[in-house]
Amino acid sequence: MAPEVTTMPDEDSLIDAARDAIGCGDSATDWRIVPTEHAEVFAEKAPSLAKNLRGECPRGIADMYEDQNSRAVSARDNFKRTVALADNAVFCTASLGALLLMAGGLQEPLSSLGPWVVRVIGLLGVVVSGLAAMWLRRITSGGFANEWASERAKAEAKRLAYFKAVMENASHTPLDQLLGLEYTRRFLLDNQIDYFEQRGDEHRVAAGNALNKSTLCVFVASTFTGVAGLLSVMQPHLAVVAGVGVIASAYAALVISQSAVNQNRQNADRYRATVDQLRSRRLDLDVYRKRTASGDERAVQEFFEPIFVALEADHKEFLKIAEQRESAIGDMVRRLDAEKEALERNSEVR
Repeated sequence: MAPEVTTMPDEDSLIDAARDAIGCGDSATDWRIVPTEHAEVFAEKAPSLAKNLRGECPRGIADMYEDQNSRAVSARDNFKRTVALADNAVFCTASLGALLLMAGGLQEPLSSLGPWVVRVIGLLGVVVSGLAAMWLRRITSGGFANEWASERAKAEAKRLAYFKAVMENASHTPLDQLLGLEYTRRFLLDNQIDYFEQRGDEHRVAAGNALNKSTLCVFVASTFTGVAGLLSVMQPHLAVVAGVGVIASAYAALVISQSAVNQNRQNADRYRATVDQLRSRRLDLDVYRKRTASGDERAVQEFFEPIFVALEADHKEFLKIAEQRESAIGDMVRRLDAEKEALERNSEVR
């Protein structure tokens, strides 16, 4: 009886086995760094990878990522919440200043109520401008923008460290190297491409909406200013219609400020540039799959090195954008100062 011949799986079989074990991505959940859950999912088709994911190093880095990510989310929410309050308060200050101007011009129609209307609007203006100053002070003194950027950059650094650890801890067999490659391909490369494309589109749409709204408000402001000038020729008190234009201008400033704080145009361009780099690198994936399956132990690291560099560069760019956010906050402070002066000028009944 002839001895049984054991055949080693060829390169294509190894590649197919690794790809089948890891599968395609799910952008809704793949962003999470959960090695224990992943180990359970891959325990049957990729037991060696499951063992790797249960190791102290991947689990430890994952825990550090979760902690850092929670801090980043908290810092982001704190920054955005406080900025929204301040920005809207600045807008309300400008609007109340315009209403004061209108009330001052309508003293005759308002009769005895006129002075009281002015006092109430003036008091509201003082309170709202004070709140705006308080919230802006919190933002500038607390360094909220830099805190958010710093915490997010640290969290993303832990994300990269996690995948580096998974690849480094894989055994040197071609199959285990392929499993490390496919795991990082799905949960890092593909997921980051999906995320960056989605966020880039969101920022691009937001930037376009801000432009459309602000230009429409400028049109409304200029129209009402012109109409007020014409009406004042017939009835002087109708000049108060110009106050609507002031409010429209204030809303245009609010929309532009919100877009500047969110850095919509800059972020859209940043995400697009990174996506282009990641997609370009992904085109070489089959070449490195072949190299890995043939026993080239350097292939996995070589494939992902430019990807890590691109993502790290994106993190640095995110930190630079935080400085531009500070500039947008400075513009908000200057707007508030100007609106407070206008409020004081309009406080006297004419």
